Amino acid sequence: MAASMLAAGILMAQGPKKDVGTKVPLPDAPQNGDAPRALSIDVDLVALDVVVTDKNNNPVSGLEKEHFKVLEDGVEQTITNFAPGDAPLTVVIVVEFGQTWGYFVDDVVGPAAGFVNSLREDDWGALVAYDIRPEILTDFTKNKAQLFAGLKRLQIPVYRETALYDALYDTLERLDNVDGKKAIFLLSTGHDTISKHTFGETLKKTESTDTMIYAVSMGQLFRTIYDGRFDPIDQITLLQADNTLRSFAEASGGVAFFPRFVSEYPSIYETVSIHLRNQYNLGFAPKNLKKDGKFRKIKVEVAKLDVNKDGKLDDLKVRHKKGYYAPKS
Repeated sequence: MAASMLAAGILMAQGPKKDVGTKVPLPDAPQNGDAPRALSIDVDLVALDVVVTDKNNNPVSGLEKEHFKVLEDGVEQTITNFAPGDAPLTVVIVVEFGQTWGYFVDDVVGPAAGFVNSLREDDWGALVAYDIRPEILTDFTKNKAQLFAGLKRLQIPVYRETALYDALYDTLERLDNVDGKKAIFLLSTGHDTISKHTFGETLKKTESTDTMIYAVSMGQLFRTIYDGRFDPIDQITLLQADNTLRSFAEASGGVAFFPRFVSEYPSIYETVSIHLRNQYNLGFAPKNLKKDGKFRKIKVEVAKLDVNKDGKLDDLKVRHKKGYYAPKS
């Protein structure tokens, strides 16, 4: 695939500025002086997208600001901004399209198309595929037909090498420039063999991003069927691949799924959509004003509430990004 990057400079309050489509050339990648900047530059307000779920993983709605507590490196912060979020989504669908173990183990086109169908009319979607490098198949658009057209370009996988870390890092970096509610829907085996970025670099990026990653592991049925035929080294490699997807998802506040059957995909689409559309948007001005460039850990707590109306207080689970990098003087 030809190398390309997500377009920069197409931002507005909620998602990209316009429907780019597939036939409009992408702007040049930003040069060093124009590189996209994340929260590590001049942090005045830290924004958080928070998902709260009950013990059954169902989103909890109707919470107020007083129900939340935000801690930065263990120090409680003052929540200055609060709003339940039901804004349109900006989602990049990132799919692995290569030959894993010498052949392609799963159909990614079907699951990707299914997720495209789950988007609403006012949602923005983009499509990126990767093997030895990432390529934009469809830039940001509200037109599902454009996304389906991009999927049709995925015909026959060529390369055995896969650059998952590069694909994720590049996509996250471009999404730093997009405001609003953002997510990556990742269809991948979790393997990486050729990326320029390391696992550590990519994990560091996901820890501080405001883009949630929802990862779907491909090849689980194949692995179940042939489990007894893998040697110990292959078994470790497969477990590492699962851990990679889980680590990226959890670090960003998202979730990793490991489906074995096609029938599981509709529930995954529904779960991702419901979670993204039932977020709370929190903001705070950090009390620590040191410009030391260090990573600041964030923890959001929610008060115990009787959300199930059964007379008992429920332990609620909270998902959000893990922190941000302070400015460096």
